[in-house]
Amino acid sequence: MSSVPPRLPGNSLLALLRDHPDFRRLFLASALSLTGDWFTFVALNAFVYHRTGSAGLTALLFAVESLPGILLMPLIGSLTDRLDRRRLRIACDLAAIVPLAGLLAAFHLGSVPMALVSLAVQSVSAAVSSPIPEVVLPNLVAPDRLPTAQAALGSLYSSGLLLGAGLGGLATAAWGSTATLLIDAASFAASAVLIARVRRPFSTGAQTRRVRVRTDTAELWRFIRATPTVTALLLLTAGLRLCYGMVGLLPVYALERFGTTDAGVGVLYMAQGVGSVLGPFLGRRLIGTSARRRPIGTPRWRPLIGTPARRRLIVPGGALAVFGLGYLALAQAGVLWSGVLAAMAGHLGVGACAILAVNGLQLASPDHIRGRVMVTAFGLSSGLQGVSSLAVAPLTVALGMAGATRALGVLAFGFALVWLLYALRLPEPEE
Repeated sequence: MSSVPPRLPGNSLLALLRDHPDFRRLFLASALSLTGDWFTFVALNAFVYHRTGSAGLTALLFAVESLPGILLMPLIGSLTDRLDRRRLRIACDLAAIVPLAGLLAAFHLGSVPMALVSLAVQSVSAAVSSPIPEVVLPNLVAPDRLPTAQAALGSLYSSGLLLGAGLGGLATAAWGSTATLLIDAASFAASAVLIARVRRPFSTGAQTRRVRVRTDTAELWRFIRATPTVTALLLLTAGLRLCYGMVGLLPVYALERFGTTDAGVGVLYMAQGVGSVLGPFLGRRLIGTSARRRPIGTPRWRPLIGTPARRRLIVPGGALAVFGLGYLALAQAGVLWSGVLAAMAGHLGVGACAILAVNGLQLASPDHIRGRVMVTAFGLSSGLQGVSSLAVAPLTVALGMAGATRALGVLAFGFALVWLLYALRLPEPEE
């Protein structure tokens, strides 16, 4: 009597989703809530612009959306590590439905201030809930599957931008803003149900339920100072976001340099999104698997850049350099197709750098403090990206569009080289 050997799980995303139901639920919950958020944001942008006619006030929506995560960063980090993460995420999903009712009222009354207040309240909920999937991911999948899982989860933001923003615009145009907000509310409710069905624990230790912001923050900074890998990856995150403001010049390139219409703007943004989605998967492939288990067919060049642990530092640093080179190429592009290739290449670097840095932070941070580390990374990203975006306008006035792009491209490339020299001197990270 012959027995059929058990099917070994593959290393693809489809195999991961098939074989890990808890990750599948977390992935779907994150995808639903992100896509729903873009539905609402598109409708809100249209509402504010049509009511005020002010592009500046429309841009203010991005600040309202990101500020809570920056201002409340110490409290959010402490909440994520001290409270039950599953219940916290479910509570945030359900609480996010309340400000959607405020937005419905604001749209009905034509009140922009009410809409901004409702967005701010929803942004608080999002600031608390957004880091939780990244924090709990190492507890839901095996260590050798974590890079694939993180690449998939990290690419959701770009996928949500491509899918959610596009579908949100179509839904708002076809059915109106009320239907768009109801779809977002349904996405939050579905996310809460999916999170409640995750069986694995969201934390490996018991929660204290005692939030001590000052003590927890002091413990966090002691950990960062004592862990060189975490320090290096947070610095890399900061460098990426300090240069990220030049992405806001993409529409100007499409309209002024390439002489296209709004369709050209969309094509450039699509190239950005495609690069950002593919970058994490390409970066994960470059890093490879553990040196203890080298699969047949592993490229011979891979050992030339060190062990997988060392490559977890080298590859994201190199990806930041690719980001800079991509935008230096964009500054030289004279036609749309070359601009599309440059933007796609640059955002391959963005996607790989951002997501591999998060993955490295996950591996280097024990569960009891991982929430604070990830919230710090998210806060750095939001804050410094905002600073970079504000700096682009005066830089463009002083240097011109291409000059500003070159300046930030050189900054990204130079920062990457200096960071790589620093990272290569660090002790070998643990496998």
